Amino acid sequence: MQKILIVEDDEKFNEILVRTLMQTGYQAIGAHTANDAYNLMYDQTFDLILSDIMMPGIDGYSFAETVRRTDPAIPILFITARDDIASKEKGFNIGIDDYMIKTIQ
Repeated sequence: MQKILIVEDDEKFNEILVRTLMQTGYQAIGAHTANDAYNLMYDQTFDLILSDIMMPGIDGYSFAETVRRTDPAIPILFITARDDIASKEKGFNIGIDDYMIKTIQ
C-alpha cells in the first residue's frame, strides 16, 4: 500500500485529502506544519509527499529543500494557491516533481 504524507496547514483541507486518499486505497497521514512532517518522517518512510507552500514557520520551499537533501528520490507534489510562474519555477528548481493549483472559492 502506498503511504502518502500530506503537509497542509489548513486543517479542513488536510482532513479532506487524507480521507479521500484513504477511501481510494492509499495510506495517508496528515501533518499541519513542516516540523510535524519532519517528526513523522523521522521514524516512517513515505512513498509520496503532498505539500502546501504557504505554511506558518517553515514554508513548503524550505521543507522541500530539506527533504531533497535527505531523500532525493521521494516524489514531492506541491498543492498550493500560488499560481504565478515565479512560484512554479522556484518549486521546480528546488526539485519538486509536480505542481497543482488549489482553486479558492
